[in-house]
Amino acid sequence: MKYTLRRGFIYWMLLLIFLAGCSSKNGDGQSQAIDPDKPVTLKVAFINEQMFYQSYGNVFSAKYPNVQFEVISTMDAAMSKDPAQAMIDLVDETQPDVVMLTMAQYEAMAADGRLYELDSMVTQSGFQLEQMVEGVVQLLRDAGGGKLYGLAPTFNTNALYYNKDLFAKYGVPEPTDFMTWEEVLKLAARFPTDGDDNSRIYGLASSMFAQDPFQLIKDMAAAKGLNYLNADATELTMSEPEWREIFREVVEGYQSKTVHQPVPPQGDGGMMFSADSMLFNNGRAAMVIDNSSMINFMGGGMAMVSSTDGSDTSSSQPEKVNMGIVTAPVDAATPDMTSAYTVSQIFSINAASSQTDIAWAFIQYVHGDEAAKIRSNTAIDLQSRLGYETNADGVNLEPFYKLKPLPMETTSWYPKGFRSSFGKIASEEISAASSGSKSADEAFDSIISRGAEALAEANLSGEKEQGGGGGGFGASVMFAG
Repeated sequence: MKYTLRRGFIYWMLLLIFLAGCSSKNGDGQSQAIDPDKPVTLKVAFINEQMFYQSYGNVFSAKYPNVQFEVISTMDAAMSKDPAQAMIDLVDETQPDVVMLTMAQYEAMAADGRLYELDSMVTQSGFQLEQMVEGVVQLLRDAGGGKLYGLAPTFNTNALYYNKDLFAKYGVPEPTDFMTWEEVLKLAARFPTDGDDNSRIYGLASSMFAQDPFQLIKDMAAAKGLNYLNADATELTMSEPEWREIFREVVEGYQSKTVHQPVPPQGDGGMMFSADSMLFNNGRAAMVIDNSSMINFMGGGMAMVSSTDGSDTSSSQPEKVNMGIVTAPVDAATPDMTSAYTVSQIFSINAASSQTDIAWAFIQYVHGDEAAKIRSNTAIDLQSRLGYETNADGVNLEPFYKLKPLPMETTSWYPKGFRSSFGKIASEEISAASSGSKSADEAFDSIISRGAEALAEANLSGEKEQGGGGGGFGASVMFAG
């Protein structure tokens, strides 16, 4: 959906901005592919020239002063209706040596034979692929049909954050790694449910980016490898008994108020967060499931928070939460895997490049230890290179590295307008169930029947719009891709 794509794109931009201005005096040794006495111009397709130099170009040029860059902006392609096809067209027209891609662009270009296979270069150069996060490499291989056509310097996934003080106050045992979704919901139910909506605490709150009551249901289903649409978005696939059971569990949490029920934003909310979306940050939720960007928000940066009535709350900073982190909830059948696993920027080589060796030298540097060390000081994302499981502020990031990506059949294209209409249907029916005006089963059945009608109607036009990984409206997981 529009919101999901916008959020991913903004994350992508934030990552690049956070990397701006970094420099390093330490080197990994000169690449044999680059003759220091021979001037070289490398064409790179990147979001824009300034961000490229601030993020990568300046430090590389300092190390290899004979290498000059010609940067081709991919901004228009990224913002087009079909970013994957737009990138293919851009590469055909401009013929860059190196391209920075989203996952959707990477998958499309690899399938179309537009990218250079990297396995031989990895072997010949002695690049230590085992020093990269296994899950990231596997994602890229899977998207490349079993072959490696790119590397991603960063990735993101979810973890469960918890408020140590609230757990101690109410005598609830702290969460642990590899807990199932059902165990997390039971843990949330052990917190008190008294107090009004403006002051009470919740056992579990939604991600600050997931202002959508159906998102938790989708996340729990995704852990079981379930998607609510088939791959070509022609059929609802919610008939499995697991969907109904998950729906009941979440609605019960909303009804009891042990789980906070998010309210979809009205209109185009942009990056303004409501007070309800910041419950954990404000000390009013015992647990929240979110990606690593939460750590940056917990360290401050609350100027974007607004109250539910629209008044400014930026001047009143909450006290710092005494926070713990464990792995995100999993399904019992796949206790070491998560569906919330993304890469936001993938560096690949144009298959038609005449400078593949130099292009690989650049990509190798971006994914080497020196560059990872630079990024780790200001990272809003997780490093794909191992050895940086603790961030610059000393926060232990190991829970993010303990789970592997769960292979899933996902939907990339949707009938135009369907996600918006389905989101409204799901929100209405969840509200009816949580308020008691309908039973959970009645609401679930209504979602299926109304959703099927909306899907059939949306498919009549034949128009499609691109969406994120697991499909659907609302917030999903971190970073474009």
